[in-house]
Amino acid sequence: MAGKRKYAFSEIEQYREYLEIKNLRGKNKIASGVFLVLMIFTIAYMILANYKFLEIFPIAFGYFLLLAANFVFTSYGELNTTYLKMNKYISTLGMFSMATALIIYFQSPSVIPLLFIAYSICAIYQDISVMIISDIYFLFSLLMIVFNYPDLLLGQNTSNGYSFSIILFSVLFLLMLSISAYIIMKEKSFFHNQISTSKEIEHRNISLLLKLKHKTNKEDKEFLSYYDRTNEFLQAFSDKLEIPNIFEEKIQILKLLESGTEVSKILKDFSDYSVEDIDGLKILLVNKNNEISRISEKISKTKNVDIKKREIFSATHFKSFNKQTDSTEIKIIAFVIFYVTLKKGYLGMFKIDDEHIFNTITNSDYYYYIDSRVMKIYEENSEVFDAIISDAFGKGGIK
Repeated sequence: MAGKRKYAFSEIEQYREYLEIKNLRGKNKIASGVFLVLMIFTIAYMILANYKFLEIFPIAFGYFLLLAANFVFTSYGELNTTYLKMNKYISTLGMFSMATALIIYFQSPSVIPLLFIAYSICAIYQDISVMIISDIYFLFSLLMIVFNYPDLLLGQNTSNGYSFSIILFSVLFLLMLSISAYIIMKEKSFFHNQISTSKEIEHRNISLLLKLKHKTNKEDKEFLSYYDRTNEFLQAFSDKLEIPNIFEEKIQILKLLESGTEVSKILKDFSDYSVEDIDGLKILLVNKNNEISRISEKISKTKNVDIKKREIFSATHFKSFNKQTDSTEIKIIAFVIFYVTLKKGYLGMFKIDDEHIFNTITNSDYYYYIDSRVMKIYEENSEVFDAIISDAFGKGGIK
């Protein structure tokens, strides 16, 4: 039996990865900023408290190494996103290590909140693996303090019962933090999934429109004039700045590519260009199924659409049969109509067999678009849906 599909479209994973990396860059910058502020406050405190240079240097050097590692991995992350992912683990381990080192160094109860600050900083990443590492390191540091430096927490009462109470309280507090962080991560994952699905649906719809235009000969017949007008604009721009028009040759190559001229012939006429240069210019073609044509098609269809910021994450913006404002009866009716449509088919859509419908609904993102109570009815009472289908097709059942 094939494994459960995570998404309705396999391409959704690419969009989710893109969103994660895009947000991760900002989170790394925030973490670096917090590290810098903590370093400044720590060093300033030690200077004001008349600590010697040899006592300040190890702490400052530790912060510096953490900041340098964060900066280096973030920089390399622009070339390879693996470095960005590694950086969040290095930042987590580094921050907890610094907090633990400062507690041991100062041996003061006032420094213990640094563990909670470290946990809060690491929570910025909203990552399950980071959360697990933070929980383990937090517990390790707490146990180390209780057993090796009991005076920092226990005060006058050094009994084993009091020590156990502190550990139990800390574990329960940490559990609450972890649960709340996990809920936030699931919400983030849900919104990333919705955005990714919308992006892929948009991509497919635009591709379909472009294919239909091509098959029905509805494409713009004057697309070559676009290059002429572009060249006129660039020429006027160059004349204004009193510089040569360096785009003229490129536009000529684009026109030849649009006309279907072979690349080998273009390379003979323009010997200064390589195959890589030609491939780079192909991205700018306007009459091909590439990014430029997609962008222009999207602009032509959405120029009058106005979506307010507050609607971006609203329930009405995403396709779902699980709207919070709908009653259970409405959700059942909506799902039944959807199910009958899949089974019966309509103009432009073929009928789908029972097994394919079941696998698509239960083993893809559609599972999460439907209320869990409705899904339970569907999974446990298939005969009810068979009766509905028979009624929709007539008393004779499905032909």
